[in-house]
Amino acid sequence: MWHDIFSLQGKCILLTGATGGIGSAILNVFLEAGAFVLAVSRNPPDNNQNPNLRWLNCDLSDLSSTKQFALDLYERFEIEVIVNNACPNNLPSPHPYDLKPYEIIRKIGLDAPYILCGTLAPSMAERHKGSIINITSINAEAAWPANPAYQVVKSGLKMLTKALARDYGAYGIRANNVCPGYVHTAMTNSSFTSEEKYKERCAKTMLGRWGLPEEIARTCLFLASDAASYITGTDVIVDGGWLAKGL
Repeated sequence: MWHDIFSLQGKCILLTGATGGIGSAILNVFLEAGAFVLAVSRNPPDNNQNPNLRWLNCDLSDLSSTKQFALDLYERFEIEVIVNNACPNNLPSPHPYDLKPYEIIRKIGLDAPYILCGTLAPSMAERHKGSIINITSINAEAAWPANPAYQVVKSGLKMLTKALARDYGAYGIRANNVCPGYVHTAMTNSSFTSEEKYKERCAKTMLGRWGLPEEIARTCLFLASDAASYITGTDVIVDGGWLAKGL
């Protein structure tokens, strides 16, 4: 059947940032598609009744712990899909170019994916199958005011994906970026609840509205599945037409 090609049945998937707005949506869609999900969070939920879900605790800002975490995953699981979603946005700071918030955002949003992919991709290569999905942002494509750290990190993540696609394509591993536009989550709620900012951001898109976390999650499902078997090294922009819009 046509829908079988979108199935994730039997696939072991590593998902970071699994408790956030987009992360939670990705988690739910993957579970519905039959995946076994290793959901990473610094504060995982206490209760879990789903046999296809295992919560894992890791502070991705601690790079030595992240490396050990990745080595443990390498030994214990045959991971077929990696989704690097975790990344804080604009941390409180007296100046947007202060180094401390940049270092935190970089460690979680770029260094941790570098470590996880660098450690786990060789195992995926041995089995000649795998998909790496990195969640970037339209902030990696166009300049935004007073948020340089997030833009630098997301831009770096974008190119990490392309490097992985180039280095591991011969081993059957695909690597792609999902590039969300404005999506209503806790991270963007202050803009969503401001009538002026809400309308301003709606007007930036061709569709005239904000995105939903589920719309990002369904794009990840496509890239994780065999339906995207000939897609690698690319940016899938899910922004309602924001970046493409002219007049």
